[in-house]
Amino acid sequence: MTPLPGAEMVCLLVGPNRTEFTLHRKLLCTSSAFFCSSLESMAAPGSPASVHSDSDSSSSSMTSSRGPSNRKILWLSEESPEMMDLFVLWLYQRDSFRALLDSMVAAVTAKPTPSTPGKPSTSSAAARVRATANILRRRQALHWNLVKLHLFAAAIRLPVLQDTAMDALQDLYLRCDWDVSAHFVRFLYIDCTREQAFRLRKWAVAMLVWTISNGGGADTCAFDDLFTEVPNLRRDYAQHMDKMTDSRANVCIKNPQLRLPRNRLNNEERHFGYRQCSFHSHRSSVGEGPCPYVAAQPAIVSPGATDAGHGPLNSHPLPQLNGCRPTPSRRAAKHRRMRLASNAGQVWTVQESTEET
Repeated sequence: MTPLPGAEMVCLLVGPNRTEFTLHRKLLCTSSAFFCSSLESMAAPGSPASVHSDSDSSSSSMTSSRGPSNRKILWLSEESPEMMDLFVLWLYQRDSFRALLDSMVAAVTAKPTPSTPGKPSTSSAAARVRATANILRRRQALHWNLVKLHLFAAAIRLPVLQDTAMDALQDLYLRCDWDVSAHFVRFLYIDCTREQAFRLRKWAVAMLVWTISNGGGADTCAFDDLFTEVPNLRRDYAQHMDKMTDSRANVCIKNPQLRLPRNRLNNEERHFGYRQCSFHSHRSSVGEGPCPYVAAQPAIVSPGATDAGHGPLNSHPLPQLNGCRPTPSRRAAKHRRMRLASNAGQVWTVQESTEET
């Protein structure tokens, strides 16, 4: 970032290789109290030339120091430069950041156009394999960068960025038609603190209920092992199931990927997806009111809606976890959930690999 004349700049070193980001001090301080307090501690009279912080409020081991010409330097040793690219994008382009994330999600879910029409050749088949592998890598990279951005925003107390990353993550799973993986759930419950991953855990548990109720995917037995290994996961799963039972929701249909465009839902809408702010940091304070970030939109489900061929939307029995034996038809469940998705545009999906989330 090119500094303006007279503007005070700060050097952020990110990751173990110390990738350098030069940012405006005023923007950092006004965006987050974390950066403000870190930089103010360096400016205090008699402060040490180097300050080390391992505060519970941060996901990184952060080191601050003064470089040549008294330049302020912060080292976030455990964060990733790719995630920091997203943070810098938000810092300087906040008004358009949500649209930029939407474009990123669309880019990794768009079907590539064949370069030459006509009869497929061996070379074109190989090109398609490479293109598919590249798409999978880009999806994975975006997925983990959004997860890390959410966790970083939680650590530095930036709820608006945390919630924006959460929305983009939901959209990515919807467009890719992903199930939640045991690897991802394990990461949230074992590698992350409860404070930082609180919202991601709530969403992941809802996704886990959805995944298991629709067949469990390839990770069904791995989930059983996780329930034994992580008591907090079993507790959160049971609490979510109790809430779904109390609200008479059908967890085969209520899709955590699908973020409905408002918080005040009619009886039909609530069977399809989740409220706009269900997994936002301000969920309890907003209630059924409008999301402070996005204007309310019209309902997307018409009154009296039914799931064609399956009766009323609330007529299915609630599935329960039962070892490694999946319950309803996986093919039928995937067909229903894609048909009920609010995004009617063409979505390209590829066969999930063991690396997919």
